[in-house]
Amino acid sequence: MFNLQTGPKEVFPYNYYSSTLLANDNRTGVISEACKFIQDADTFMKNIDSIKGCRIDENHFDLEKYSTFYCKQDVRILREGFVKFRNDILKEFDLNVYDYVSICSIANKLFENRVYFPNGNLYDLSNKPREFISRCIQGGRCMLSDNMKQKSEKKLLADFDAVSLYPSAIARLYTLEGIPKVLKKEMLSTEYLMRHLFDDDQKEPIGEKFMSGFFVLIKITEIGIHRHFPLIVCDPELNPELNVPRSSNTCCLMYVDHITLQDLIKYQGVKCEVLQGYYYDGNRDIRIRDEVKKLFELRLKYKKEGNPLQENIKLILNSIYGKTILSPIESKITIVNDKDAIRYAIRNYNHIVKFEGLDGSDKTIFKLTKSICRHFNFCPLGVNILSMSKRIMCEVFCTAEDLGMDIFYSDTDSMHLYNEDIPRLAEEFEKRYGRVLIGKNLGQFHSDFAEITKDKQSLAYKSIFCGKKTYIDLLTNDLNEVAFHCRMKGVKQDVIALTANEMFPDSVQCFYDEDKGLMVPQGKFDKDSEFSVMKLYKALYDGQEIGFDLCKSSSPCFAEKFNFSITTKTSFIRKLKF
Repeated sequence: MFNLQTGPKEVFPYNYYSSTLLANDNRTGVISEACKFIQDADTFMKNIDSIKGCRIDENHFDLEKYSTFYCKQDVRILREGFVKFRNDILKEFDLNVYDYVSICSIANKLFENRVYFPNGNLYDLSNKPREFISRCIQGGRCMLSDNMKQKSEKKLLADFDAVSLYPSAIARLYTLEGIPKVLKKEMLSTEYLMRHLFDDDQKEPIGEKFMSGFFVLIKITEIGIHRHFPLIVCDPELNPELNVPRSSNTCCLMYVDHITLQDLIKYQGVKCEVLQGYYYDGNRDIRIRDEVKKLFELRLKYKKEGNPLQENIKLILNSIYGKTILSPIESKITIVNDKDAIRYAIRNYNHIVKFEGLDGSDKTIFKLTKSICRHFNFCPLGVNILSMSKRIMCEVFCTAEDLGMDIFYSDTDSMHLYNEDIPRLAEEFEKRYGRVLIGKNLGQFHSDFAEITKDKQSLAYKSIFCGKKTYIDLLTNDLNEVAFHCRMKGVKQDVIALTANEMFPDSVQCFYDEDKGLMVPQGKFDKDSEFSVMKLYKALYDGQEIGFDLCKSSSPCFAEKFNFSITTKTSFIRKLKF
């Protein structure tokens, strides 16, 4: 990311470095034994030879020198990366990263300086208004078509991806000035709200159009259009009596803002009762649009120059909304000396959740509840950003559905659909909305599968969709190359490959290529061969339960405890069934 000199590739046998091995200050390791705990033995041997004084003889190496080298290298790379990151942000935005704990904090401060504070009439919210409006937060839509498992064979699919979805949403948005007001009884109807809501391009109240935005609890009573990818979100906490998927064509209670309610009416013909809510009657400030467009263009400029600063700007663009919907921090950690622990416990008895002594120290760690009544955030903007991002997706989804096109899967900013349908979809989209659909600018879409070979577009020849964030695409290109784009939430790529190869040893074996970000088959094959990873996903699709040992990954598997002690897990089985 920062174009740093990283040095030799790290290959470290974490599980070999056990407390038993290191007993009695032992510093000698057996190379043949250590190789049993790693996958890349050749690189491991080269690293031993490259570290001065590390190799003792043909089959022994110095444990301390090997680990010391990589500890120093990790610290050096971390330091150099942080210094580069700090200098870039300081030079471009005049912000010192020493003052912030996250990229979200940096992005929020940048927009405070450029958008929020210059307006002078924007307010963070706390207590009941914040709590109510935050209930309108609905994350990106991740689901299978009709919430059913899907398969596609021998007809090319594209991963149709939105360009910078959240910045694209902000580029169509505004901030709501003033403070929220409680809706009066006579305002509690869809007709009233729609009649008095600003037009899309309206910036200030005019006549009966005096509502710049609103946030309401509705009861959906009728659904005119049933969609394969519904806009309706059935929150089980709000609708405990309904046993349906979160995204479903079901009448239910739902918290929405004005953007989502407009879309529910337009795209699903929803009729509803408005139960309660808040509204804004100040101006809409659109300067946030200009700022996000400037940042996007700046990123494109640096990307074209090959400047790694473009990655930092990308992070900032995607983090603008994060701080606006920050959840209340409901607990805090305090560390006290053992001699003061009893007195501290007596004084804070009503707030203590748990406590524990820190290993090897004279300290005790306490976890206490923290009051949330003084927690503030700018949730109206965060809710609007998420809603506008879903509107961008709905415009494409509903156009495709209206044309009778098949969409198999959606995950927040992308969809899997037939590649041959994209030109017709783009033509109809331009007729409806007067915008060009395909491109690399804000608000546009493009096919986004990783390339097997540079500049050769990849498309999915076969796909299996088992559930949310669990699917596989067999990719191919004009060169008839084959690779796999696969996802399995909570399971690392190398663990997927190892499990598949163990379960199906007679099939074409596959291994994860970290540089390409794809699973790559080995040996002789064509795109119709039997591949181990495809058979693994087929087994999951057929309902088989499969266990994945996450500790088989090349990355270490650590467990961090409440008292800050860290242990290495030897086995961690995650079972999946769909």
